[in-house]
Amino acid sequence: MDTETLVKRTLEEHFNLQVKKIPESDKRTPDFLVRDGINEYLVEVKEKEANPVLGEAREEAFSKGEIFEVSESLSTKSVLQNVVRDGRRQIKAHVTDESTLRIVWVHCTGLAYDATLEQIIAGLYGSETVVDFSSDEAFAGTCYYFGFSQFFKYRDSIDAVMVTGRKGEATLCINNHSPRYDQLKESVLVQSMPVGVRDPIHEEEEGCAFLVDGEVDRSKPNEVLSYLQKKYKTEKLNVMHIRHMEVHMAVPHEKM
Repeated sequence: MDTETLVKRTLEEHFNLQVKKIPESDKRTPDFLVRDGINEYLVEVKEKEANPVLGEAREEAFSKGEIFEVSESLSTKSVLQNVVRDGRRQIKAHVTDESTLRIVWVHCTGLAYDATLEQIIAGLYGSETVVDFSSDEAFAGTCYYFGFSQFFKYRDSIDAVMVTGRKGEATLCINNHSPRYDQLKESVLVQSMPVGVRDPIHEEEEGCAFLVDGEVDRSKPNEVLSYLQKKYKTEKLNVMHIRHMEVHMAVPHEKM
């Protein structure tokens, strides 16, 4: 099943939405016009395959009887940000009503696709993992808007990004900077996902995320840390750079 068909079926069967394919033309257009009875959505679908070089390197390792290891930083990459940027452009060119919700859907495939999924989310939110070492019970987790974020940059033209993986994973990332934030939260799309929704404001309220929401230079991490220390009243706060790790091995058929 191709990615567009997968997305269409998911919107229709899981979310019970009305989905209409937008005909292709000389102008760049999104893929679907979607309705839920109250809201109208424009949805652009993108597929992002993990670096194919990884697959080639794995095959070479297997041919030598070696174990293949994947070690990927979960920091965002410009090539992944370009996927979201291009989706945003296609939607923006088609908007005729300011109340229309604008959704980019990115489906991740290939080797270590789940690292790609996390890298996309990190770019959307400019997020980092931070740890408070002031006590054993202190915070450790995601800090939203620690660095530059696509959601802030595109606050007027992207309301959410759905990031899915080839094993059925789905994360709906809400842009809390969007002027349609409250409208999106009440929509069928969000209300039909009891789990898998990322909302920085809600997560901070629940105490499971930090949020940089003031004037601070994101190009200077130490200043951002100082801001967080004052906001959350702690002095022992550090950024932890997380990596995605995988180990692959080939097992001969006769040994299975």
